[in-house]
Amino acid sequence: MYQLILSALTLPLGFLTNTPQTSLTSTKTIAHCKSSPQSITWPSHDDWSALNRSIGGCLIRTAPAASSCYKGNPFNSPHNCSEVMEHWKFGAYHAHWPESISYSIFTNNSCVPPGNNGYDERRGCSIGALPRYIVNATEEDQIAKAMAWASERDIRIVIKSTGHDFNGRATGAYSLLIWTHNFQNIEHRPDWRIPGSKDTADVLICGGGTIWASAYEAAYKAKRTLVGSEDVTVGLGGQISNGGHGILSIHHGLSSDQVLQATIITSEGRRLVANDEQNQDIFWAVRGAGGGQFGVVTEYVLSTHPLPENVVSSAVTFWSRDDSEMMEDALWAGFAEFVSRLPDLVDSGITGTVDSMSGRMALKYLPIPRNISGPAVTAKFVAFNTTVGSMRHKLRRLVTQLHNASGGNLSLTVTEPFSETFWMYSKPRLASSPFAGASRFYTGRLLGRAELSDLPRERLNHHLRRMFVAEDPEEGTLLRFDIQAGPGTAKVPKERWASENWSWRTAYSLTMAWGAKINSTEDPSSALQAASDWYEKNKEPAWRDWAPAAGAYMNAANGYSTTWKHDFYGDKYEKLLEIKQKYDPKESLWVVGGVGSDKWNYDLHSGLLCRVDEE
Repeated sequence: MYQLILSALTLPLGFLTNTPQTSLTSTKTIAHCKSSPQSITWPSHDDWSALNRSIGGCLIRTAPAASSCYKGNPFNSPHNCSEVMEHWKFGAYHAHWPESISYSIFTNNSCVPPGNNGYDERRGCSIGALPRYIVNATEEDQIAKAMAWASERDIRIVIKSTGHDFNGRATGAYSLLIWTHNFQNIEHRPDWRIPGSKDTADVLICGGGTIWASAYEAAYKAKRTLVGSEDVTVGLGGQISNGGHGILSIHHGLSSDQVLQATIITSEGRRLVANDEQNQDIFWAVRGAGGGQFGVVTEYVLSTHPLPENVVSSAVTFWSRDDSEMMEDALWAGFAEFVSRLPDLVDSGITGTVDSMSGRMALKYLPIPRNISGPAVTAKFVAFNTTVGSMRHKLRRLVTQLHNASGGNLSLTVTEPFSETFWMYSKPRLASSPFAGASRFYTGRLLGRAELSDLPRERLNHHLRRMFVAEDPEEGTLLRFDIQAGPGTAKVPKERWASENWSWRTAYSLTMAWGAKINSTEDPSSALQAASDWYEKNKEPAWRDWAPAAGAYMNAANGYSTTWKHDFYGDKYEKLLEIKQKYDPKESLWVVGGVGSDKWNYDLHSGLLCRVDEE
């Protein structure tokens, strides 16, 4: 059981040392700060207790899960330390711990179990950048009352479904967290009437706290499926609100394209049913512009699709035969040819992920015999409703192109294609996300034919080499191509387009680049600052040169980029800002890289979120 509001919270001073978002780069004058325990506007213990009574006793005082791993269990965590230690690297467990998020660097590594990334004995265990209190709501009215109460008192509100976010948007110092995990109702409706139309749709009605594993299982029972995350421990809300992509996106578009209706609680406590017929502006905004900004989505109505008859899978892996300069040049030439052919592959019905690595990272994840020069590449491909022979034929053609471009100077392996049922391939595996507990900070762009296929090969080769720059060359880097767009996102009717990044409609690949070295034992503020500076100097200029017109997918990009407004929103920004001001007039909802976020400075040295004015 989690501890409800029973006693006053002792607040350690000077516990935060992190300065993300505007404070990383700007020099601005502070005008006004959100309420904190150091201000006279902060509610008293009696005020918090009154709130708790008004929402049926569902207010939780934050108790970090790993508190039990510290002497005396200072925050009375209800979890056994051995349990926390065993599961710290799994996102599914952070989802079930009320206060926790998957990447502790954004909580200032405030209470990390010993032996894990970010642990420093000197730091100890504190509330840090975690929320002060959590609304463990089971009813919409509880969320509405709590959000209105917090907004009236100028308290920051954050929203957590599962806490997988790579930019730390589901946490925040001195905030009230709305936890949606209890909203997991699921209902299949084969003939749901589409608002504003005489047509019906086969839909799944899902609570806003539902994870994709549960949604997929419910859809499968109805002999249907959904467009959603490959990581089944991810919640619907965080993925859909940013657009969302998956293995079926090449046929059916984005996750946000499937939303026919959403129920939203605003920061003023209003409950809105939003669809094409009513509250169209906020309906448009919550389908792609980013989570945690416009309100809490308590329910989605999602279009379903027929189950594919089968899935055919295969893989291609290659690297240089030796470390000579000639072989390295041949590898880069082959890699550029390979990348240029990805749009053709997608248009032929193949989707998947291409991982290209260097240094120790390649040695760790790929079966290469030595530390090689240039990238080692592994591509996992799948296709639906097809045959093994068709997959074999398409990959044979790709491998021939690769062989010719490299002069045959590659060590190359092709996995024999095999077929299985869609459910055998996609059946949820909850232990398949062991990447939490670490800092994940990278940058990315949505690339189309203009960036991948239409460039001269020599120019593409140049861009790929630039993206392989690593702060620690021995450690290496990763460049990933999620080829999950193409015809599916392009053919979605324009009336279903919303606030998602414009580049999705021409993209073939969500391309992500790593490279910055983050010292997990260093002060998180300094680590994030250094990584942000390194990306801004090395990777962001490379993207701007390679793909100046391309946008970035907010769930897989650098929220600290100096061009974040263009990267995430493009010409949709001003419209989104108007909607934000309409539904969150007191600016209670703030996230890194969010609409209007540049009006505020989140300074984790003090834990304060403060309004700023340009000097």
